[in-house]
Amino acid sequence: MEQKTCQQTRTVSERVVFDGDLNDKQTLFGGKTLSMLDENAGLASFKLIHAKIATAGYDHINFWRPITTDKYIKIESFVTGISGRQIEVFTKILSHDLKTDISEIAFTSFCTLMVLRSANVEEMPQIVPETDEEKYLCAGFSDRLAVRKDNYSNKDEFLSHLTMD
Repeated sequence: MEQKTCQQTRTVSERVVFDGDLNDKQTLFGGKTLSMLDENAGLASFKLIHAKIATAGYDHINFWRPITTDKYIKIESFVTGISGRQIEVFTKILSHDLKTDISEIAFTSFCTLMVLRSANVEEMPQIVPETDEEKYLCAGFSDRLAVRKDNYSNKDEFLSHLTMD
Protein backbone atom coordinates (compact mmCIF):
# COMPACT_ATOMS: atom_id res chain seq x y z
CA MET A 1 0.00 0.00 0.00
CA GLU A 2 1.21 3.46 -0.90
CA GLN A 3 2.02 5.75 2.01
CA LYS A 4 1.94 9.53 2.19
CA THR A 5 2.99 11.70 5.09
CA CYS A 6 0.79 14.41 6.51
CA GLN A 7 3.48 16.82 5.33
CA GLN A 8 2.97 15.67 1.73
CA THR A 9 -0.67 16.78 1.98
CA ARG A 10 0.02 20.01 3.86
CA THR A 11 -1.49 23.06 2.20
CA VAL A 12 -0.63 26.55 3.41
CA SER A 13 -2.06 29.85 2.25
CA GLU A 14 -1.72 33.34 3.65
CA ARG A 15 -3.88 36.37 3.14
CA VAL A 16 -4.61 39.84 4.42
CA VAL A 17 -8.02 40.48 5.99
CA PHE A 18 -9.89 43.34 4.28
CA ASP A 19 -12.86 45.40 5.43
CA GLY A 20 -15.08 43.53 2.93
CA ASP A 21 -14.27 40.25 4.72
CA LEU A 22 -15.75 41.46 8.02
CA ASN A 23 -19.13 40.96 9.66
CA ASP A 24 -21.10 43.60 11.59
CA LYS A 25 -18.87 43.04 14.64
CA GLN A 26 -15.80 43.96 12.57
CA THR A 27 -14.34 40.44 12.73
CA LEU A 28 -13.79 37.97 9.90
CA PHE A 29 -17.18 36.73 8.68
CA GLY A 30 -17.72 33.06 9.60
CA GLY A 31 -18.97 32.20 6.11
CA LYS A 32 -15.76 33.62 4.61
CA THR A 33 -13.75 31.55 7.10
CA LEU A 34 -15.58 28.35 6.10
CA SER A 35 -15.10 29.13 2.41
CA MET A 36 -11.33 29.47 2.91
CA LEU A 37 -11.34 26.28 5.01
CA ASP A 38 -13.16 24.35 2.29
CA GLU A 39 -10.74 25.50 -0.40
CA ASN A 40 -7.62 24.71 1.65
CA ALA A 41 -8.93 21.34 2.89
CA GLY A 42 -9.92 20.38 -0.64
CA LEU A 43 -6.43 21.08 -1.92
CA ALA A 44 -4.90 18.99 0.90
CA SER A 45 -7.10 16.05 -0.14
CA PHE A 46 -6.08 16.49 -3.79
CA LYS A 47 -2.46 16.20 -2.71
CA LEU A 48 -3.34 12.84 -1.15
CA ILE A 49 -5.28 11.43 -4.08
CA HIS A 50 -5.60 12.99 -7.51
CA ALA A 51 -9.32 12.41 -7.89
CA LYS A 52 -12.60 14.30 -7.75
CA ILE A 53 -13.78 14.88 -4.20
CA ALA A 54 -16.75 16.51 -2.49
CA THR A 55 -17.09 18.02 0.95
CA ALA A 56 -19.25 15.80 3.18
CA GLY A 57 -19.14 17.73 6.44
CA TYR A 58 -17.36 19.80 9.03
CA ASP A 59 -17.01 19.14 12.73
CA HIS A 60 -15.12 20.36 15.76
CA ILE A 61 -15.43 23.88 14.34
CA ASN A 62 -13.93 26.33 16.82
CA PHE A 63 -13.57 30.08 16.45
CA TRP A 64 -10.99 30.57 19.22
CA ARG A 65 -9.98 34.20 18.67
CA PRO A 66 -11.46 37.06 16.61
CA ILE A 67 -9.70 37.92 13.36
CA THR A 68 -9.64 41.61 12.42
CA THR A 69 -8.09 43.80 9.72
CA ASP A 70 -5.01 44.51 11.84
CA LYS A 71 -3.95 40.88 11.29
CA TYR A 72 -3.03 38.63 8.43
CA ILE A 73 -3.89 34.97 8.49
CA LYS A 74 -2.12 31.75 7.67
CA ILE A 75 -4.34 28.77 6.84
CA GLU A 76 -2.77 25.32 7.28
CA SER A 77 -4.50 22.07 6.31
CA PHE A 78 -3.36 18.45 6.16
CA VAL A 79 -4.88 14.98 6.00
CA THR A 80 -5.33 13.31 9.41
CA GLY A 81 -7.20 10.14 8.50
CA ILE A 82 -8.60 7.93 5.75
CA SER A 83 -11.40 5.37 5.86
CA GLY A 84 -12.75 3.90 2.66
CA ARG A 85 -13.51 6.87 0.43
CA GLN A 86 -13.53 9.31 3.37
CA ILE A 87 -10.67 11.73 3.89
CA GLU A 88 -10.42 13.75 7.09
CA VAL A 89 -8.51 17.04 6.86
CA PHE A 90 -7.52 19.19 9.84
CA THR A 91 -7.31 22.94 9.33
CA LYS A 92 -6.04 25.66 11.62
CA ILE A 93 -5.96 29.37 11.01
CA LEU A 94 -3.22 31.38 12.67
CA SER A 95 -3.68 35.13 12.99
CA HIS A 96 -0.62 37.33 13.04
CA ASP A 97 -0.93 40.81 14.53
CA LEU A 98 0.74 43.33 12.22
CA LYS A 99 1.57 45.75 15.07
CA THR A 100 2.74 43.47 17.89
CA ASP A 101 4.15 40.65 15.71
CA ILE A 102 2.29 38.11 17.90
CA SER A 103 0.67 35.03 16.36
CA GLU A 104 -2.16 32.98 17.86
CA ILE A 105 -4.39 30.11 16.86
CA ALA A 106 -7.69 31.70 15.84
CA PHE A 107 -9.64 28.80 14.34
CA THR A 108 -9.55 24.99 14.09
CA SER A 109 -11.75 22.44 12.35
CA PHE A 110 -11.94 18.97 10.83
CA CYS A 111 -13.43 18.56 7.37
CA THR A 112 -14.60 15.27 5.87
CA LEU A 113 -14.30 14.91 2.13
CA MET A 114 -15.44 11.99 0.00
CA VAL A 115 -13.72 10.64 -3.08
CA LEU A 116 -16.46 10.40 -5.69
CA ARG A 117 -17.38 6.90 -6.83
CA SER A 118 -17.01 8.08 -10.43
CA ALA A 119 -13.30 8.64 -9.72
CA ASN A 120 -12.82 4.85 -9.70
CA VAL A 121 -10.12 4.94 -7.05
CA GLU A 122 -9.13 1.38 -6.20
CA GLU A 123 -6.88 1.97 -3.21
CA MET A 124 -6.31 4.91 -0.92
CA PRO A 125 -2.85 5.69 0.43
CA GLN A 126 -2.07 5.24 4.11
CA ILE A 127 -1.39 8.51 5.96
CA VAL A 128 1.76 8.67 8.08
CA PRO A 129 2.10 11.34 10.80
CA GLU A 130 5.60 12.52 11.69
CA THR A 131 5.44 15.56 14.01
CA ASP A 132 3.95 15.57 17.53
CA GLU A 133 1.03 17.67 16.27
CA GLU A 134 0.32 15.26 13.40
CA LYS A 135 0.60 12.21 15.66
CA TYR A 136 -1.79 13.74 18.20
CA LEU A 137 -4.38 14.69 15.59
CA CYS A 138 -4.15 11.40 13.67
CA ALA A 139 -4.46 9.39 16.90
CA GLY A 140 -7.96 10.81 17.43
CA PHE A 141 -9.19 9.95 13.93
CA SER A 142 -10.86 6.64 14.82
CA ASP A 143 -12.87 8.25 17.64
CA ARG A 144 -14.01 11.12 15.40
CA LEU A 145 -14.86 8.62 12.65
CA ALA A 146 -17.00 6.57 15.05
CA VAL A 147 -18.99 9.68 16.03
CA ARG A 148 -19.50 10.60 12.36
CA LYS A 149 -20.69 7.07 11.55
CA ASP A 150 -23.11 7.15 14.48
CA ASN A 151 -24.46 10.54 13.40
CA TYR A 152 -24.89 9.30 9.84
CA SER A 153 -26.67 6.12 10.92
CA ASN A 154 -29.13 8.26 12.91
CA LYS A 155 -29.66 10.87 10.19
CA ASP A 156 -33.10 9.60 9.13
CA GLU A 157 -34.45 9.93 12.65
CA PHE A 158 -32.88 13.36 13.02
CA LEU A 159 -34.25 14.60 9.68
CA SER A 160 -37.71 13.19 10.41
CA HIS A 161 -38.09 15.68 13.26
CA LEU A 162 -37.36 18.72 11.12
CA THR A 163 -40.08 20.75 9.47
CA MET A 164 -40.08 21.93 5.87
CA ASP A 165 -42.00 25.18 6.45
